[in-house]
Amino acid sequence: MFSFLNAGFLLAAAAALIPLIIHLFSKRKVKLIEFSSLKHLKAMQRRQVRRLKIRQLLLLILRMLIILIVVLAFAEPTTTGGNIGSHASVSAVIIFDNSASMNRYVKDGNLFDLTKDKAIELMQSFGEGDQVAIVSTGISSSESGKIEFSSPAAASEKLKLISPGYGPTRLESGLRSALELLNKAINLNKEIYILSDLQRNSLPDEQLVADSSVSLYFVGLAIEENDNLTVSGVSLGGKLIIPGQPFEITATIKNQGGRFHDDVIASLFVNGSRVSQVSVKIAAGKEKVVRFSHTLSRGGFHSGLVQLSDDRFAADNSCYFSFNIPEQFNVLIIDGDPVSDLMQLALVPSQTTGQYWSVKKARPDNLLGINFRDYDVVMLAGAPRLDNSIVSKLKLFVKSGRSLFISYGESTDITSFNTTWGELTGVKFEAPMDKNFSGAGYYSLGYIDINHPVFSVFNLDENKLPDLKFFTLPKTRTTGKSKIIMRFTGDRPALIENSYFAGRVLTFAGPMSPAYTDLAGHAFFVPFMARISEYLASQLSAVETELRTGSSLSRSFSASGALNQSIELVKPDSSVLYLAPEEGQGAVTYNLASANLPGIYRAFFDRREVDRFAVNIDPLEGNLTAALPEQFAEASGIDNYHVLKNSAVLQAEIAQFRFGKELWQLFLWIAAFLILIELLLSRSAPSREEQ
Repeated sequence: MFSFLNAGFLLAAAAALIPLIIHLFSKRKVKLIEFSSLKHLKAMQRRQVRRLKIRQLLLLILRMLIILIVVLAFAEPTTTGGNIGSHASVSAVIIFDNSASMNRYVKDGNLFDLTKDKAIELMQSFGEGDQVAIVSTGISSSESGKIEFSSPAAASEKLKLISPGYGPTRLESGLRSALELLNKAINLNKEIYILSDLQRNSLPDEQLVADSSVSLYFVGLAIEENDNLTVSGVSLGGKLIIPGQPFEITATIKNQGGRFHDDVIASLFVNGSRVSQVSVKIAAGKEKVVRFSHTLSRGGFHSGLVQLSDDRFAADNSCYFSFNIPEQFNVLIIDGDPVSDLMQLALVPSQTTGQYWSVKKARPDNLLGINFRDYDVVMLAGAPRLDNSIVSKLKLFVKSGRSLFISYGESTDITSFNTTWGELTGVKFEAPMDKNFSGAGYYSLGYIDINHPVFSVFNLDENKLPDLKFFTLPKTRTTGKSKIIMRFTGDRPALIENSYFAGRVLTFAGPMSPAYTDLAGHAFFVPFMARISEYLASQLSAVETELRTGSSLSRSFSASGALNQSIELVKPDSSVLYLAPEEGQGAVTYNLASANLPGIYRAFFDRREVDRFAVNIDPLEGNLTAALPEQFAEASGIDNYHVLKNSAVLQAEIAQFRFGKELWQLFLWIAAFLILIELLLSRSAPSREEQ
């Protein structure tokens, strides 16, 4: 069966008619010679004319055939089989998985190195006329658009430059890039080769290769059964860390494999020193939370990691974290209710623990001169009505990562509250409290989330909550993703938590003034207000473990003065990047295109450390369970796929799957032979004068 790789050239086949047209429109000139007798010449003329016509017809046919065959050669004729001609050229894309999970050890050695050796062997199956592209799964989306076909020799050089990465597996994006390239290719054989450990989490979400003429090859690797442990997360429990006071660090360890481990050592490192370690036993497929206790003597930036004893995949044995201990945090109370004075008294720091916060109070009509960036927590006592410009500043304050506490009061306008603060708090008031109450009945506390950081330090009993009385309450409902962490009896929300961009908001949906409740006079009030302040301020020392390798980052910090110098970002390998600072929304921002290494990053500006953050590999990389090639092929929507065994000689095995013979070289040889015959015939033909 014939096909043409460049079928557009077939239009030029009409040029084969040119010799015929020239022949039909050309006029022969006959020379007359007088002779006395034509009797014998007439017989000779008939024989000579007959031979002449045959020769001219042959020349005409040869010239038309030569043009037609040359045109067919340029159209690149191919067949799907046969022994005549050379193999059809190949356009191939090699998807090389250099994600974090590939840099692990198997029985035969390092999986990444073994895979690269396999890829080099694969390159031997391509000829000089083939075109090959290399797609590594660790490249960014912007880099994927720059991938192009090249010769096998040039592709081999690119292959040597690929190094192990720490990013997630992006086989789906690799398939997209491969298909985009092959859609532009003109060669008969279009092939995609996947060299990957085929983690289950890498299965494509879309059937990208459906209805495609591409052949998909899975190159067998030395994959072994999943037996891996991962540190999947670290937490400080949402508590404000105070110098000189012990705090708890918890780490979650997951057994990704199918074997019980009873000899795992988990170590805690803080600021470069090992400070604690524990022995862990963990069943197959289960998680275990380990706890460490530590005390720091100073404030400022701190960092560390929780590390497991070595196994064959070292990259996920560590989880890095960083946090900041403020020397002191500042609270601003906006006075919109008589309870503001009691709130300020409740937040007077204890002299025995040292002063680590500062509390100031301001009237709602005296806020224009206040710089909210000087405060870490703002409390709206009684939710007073504020000028629109102040509301905008407070919302920006929360967006930037700071915290807000709002309490309901006797002067709260619920219509204004719902319009101004409804989205930010996740709270809507449906009816105000009844100020004409008898005092005969009251509400009390019906539920407290005793595991929430606000209440976890109280050692409360779910069946014995603080005995508080609230003589009247507004009617309230929650919206969005807000969470109720305390309820009044009657199933009415009491304390509601909501996230607003990077910030945190707590709303107390009941009165706190002594005219409506005995809360302020109860022993629970002072520690309750202190814990609310500490919890809201704990954003300042929140542990950071969620940043992932391979992702772009935007960071911000507070600074004064002109931005006339670069930010020095020291990476985990001690190399330094110089980044341009940008000012916006009351803070200095800098951007990192890709955090390609796990570990601790430190930013310096004007010779002082202004930021520190941790970057970890995606915990999903620790799940080394592999999908079957059949599952991957089904997920990608392709029927034409082949599995190349790890023990196979790739060049020989691939050759039996390729199809097609290219005949253009054969056609050119035929055209050259016909040209030679045409030259011989035309040389032996008589001239026009002789005719």
